[in-house]
Amino acid sequence: MSGATATRPGEGTPAPTVVSAPPLDLPRLERHFARHVPGVGCLYEARRIVGGNSNPIWRLRADGGAYILRTQPAGALLKSAHALDREVRVIQALDGTPVPVARIHHLCNDPDVIGVQFYLMDCIDGEVHREVAMPGLSRERRTHLYRAALDTLVAIHRTDLQATGLADFGRPGNYFQRQLHRWTQQYRTALPEGLPAVDALIDALVPQVPQAEAPTVLLHGDCRLDNLMFQRGTHRVLAVLDWELSTLGHPLADLGQFLGVQELAPDYLLPGLAGMDRAALGIPSQREMARYYLGRMGLAPDTDLRFYKAFALFRQAAMSAGLLRRAREGTAVAESALAFGESTEVFAETGLAVLDRPDVA
Repeated sequence: MSGATATRPGEGTPAPTVVSAPPLDLPRLERHFARHVPGVGCLYEARRIVGGNSNPIWRLRADGGAYILRTQPAGALLKSAHALDREVRVIQALDGTPVPVARIHHLCNDPDVIGVQFYLMDCIDGEVHREVAMPGLSRERRTHLYRAALDTLVAIHRTDLQATGLADFGRPGNYFQRQLHRWTQQYRTALPEGLPAVDALIDALVPQVPQAEAPTVLLHGDCRLDNLMFQRGTHRVLAVLDWELSTLGHPLADLGQFLGVQELAPDYLLPGLAGMDRAALGIPSQREMARYYLGRMGLAPDTDLRFYKAFALFRQAAMSAGLLRRAREGTAVAESALAFGESTEVFAETGLAVLDRPDVA
């Protein structure tokens, strides 16, 4: 994604408008912060930064330092999508717990400010590994980074829901049945004409929905390596990013997501690890990762994870269908939305392949 910049009048030439990013009137935003977050002071610049295809993210430069502004996209939104108030609630609830998060300064629900809901948070100086093979790093460091990622997932799932006030953050029970129904509806709304591979994956998942009960835990909802910010040069996690899909539910949903996207090709838009020599890279196998996580959570170490990975890939397909709809309508957040949308079937085909082979790797 190319970075776009908004500047104050008379302070340079504004960059071209980014698709579906709400326009930022810095003087207006500055006046709003003066009333609600006075420590921010004068705003000098707002620069779009890489952050996925869902909600635009801006890095603000101000008297008070650097901040992150996360906004809803412009245009019509699917029901329950892009709910920034849910993000803010869970991030604020986790502040001070073993789950590292950035500090929230302000949530604005008034559309008169910039046209959409937004929130302001600390800008943390760290590094995000967008390629899961982490080229250029040492073998030993890759091993430590993956272990830290799994430890962070365990910390999320061990969150005390009562103590954090998150006991009502989602509905208990029947998680996969409800989620499969919800994302099927989202997919059919976005692409009424359907896609053969996605339809086939839905048909394959429905009879395999787990019936056994599991502890209800806080779910991140989009558990991937690139949603973690690490301290530069180390494996210490500074913050868990992008809580838009967080809810309460089955712990193996997050594990399935973390492992499922690794099934993608290394050169894909969402880079995976398919066909790569994990041992040579110092990256644990999926089974090693699963056993480590399951052991720390007190769950059966040899749990068959095929459904959970395939479900995660189906959900990625449903989200990509939404991106394709927005790209066709001209309301996509990022320039990569069309490419992701047009590869919706890649996620579905990968999910079908996961279900069709033994649960090894």
